[in-house]
Amino acid sequence: MLKPGIFLSPVLGAFCRVAWYNNPMAKVDAIVLAGGTINDPEFKAAAGVDCKSLLILNGKPMAHWVVQALESAESIRSVVVVGPEELRNALDGATVLVEGCHEVENLTKGMDAMPDAERILMVSGDMPLLSPRAIDDFVFNSPEADIVYPTIDKPAIMAEFPDRKWIFIRAKEGEFTGSSAVMFRPEVLRLHMDAMRKVLDARRSVGALVQMWGIGFALKFALGQLSLKDAENRISEVLNVNGRAYVSPYPELAFDVDHASDIRTAEDRLSRLSPA
Repeated sequence: MLKPGIFLSPVLGAFCRVAWYNNPMAKVDAIVLAGGTINDPEFKAAAGVDCKSLLILNGKPMAHWVVQALESAESIRSVVVVGPEELRNALDGATVLVEGCHEVENLTKGMDAMPDAERILMVSGDMPLLSPRAIDDFVFNSPEADIVYPTIDKPAIMAEFPDRKWIFIRAKEGEFTGSSAVMFRPEVLRLHMDAMRKVLDARRSVGALVQMWGIGFALKFALGQLSLKDAENRISEVLNVNGRAYVSPYPELAFDVDHASDIRTAEDRLSRLSPA
């Protein structure tokens, strides 16, 4: 059965690489979307919190590890976190904005807090294994476009996380999974906020996604007959932006804490990484 997340990940994934570099080593600003509530009862019970970003891993809330990675990366100039009020005390010294009712509203809040940003890297607050090396590679090596989305191929993922269940998308170039990160030009995103809202609202419905991208595109996608370039072109056309995908060699970009089993994986990895 085709799951909506499977369909959207390469669609956004193939929908992204960014057109902006006068200086390819220029720093970018970052927004951490750290709000929302946990809906899965099993996961919520294991986490012991309503919001994932407040989940304690290795003695710190999960959002702490995300912010720490961003602040340690050479490519990041400033970081803004959008999430629940409790994060203001949990993330000492970080700029935290209280979340609104919708992801687009939260993204807008983050952009408003950095009006001079030329490029913004958006990441979710449930990526505790995010590393400075993965961030710098993505920011400094992404191709030109209005929006760039990182994707990671199956061999890289399975070499690092062989015991975790993953969802991979078949393309002509191989099998890939997506990330909860994206880099974009804020002025372009502001012009297409309605389209972005439709994408975010439709991502849990196969029917809505098929209606948005077209039945022909959807069928080719489901059968693995699309190349990344095909997907980039179609999504750029529908959304009227220059979108590209960046194939990252860093599997930590794909790891987010979505299930109870991910908590143990994250804690084990952080306990090994923290001393270094």
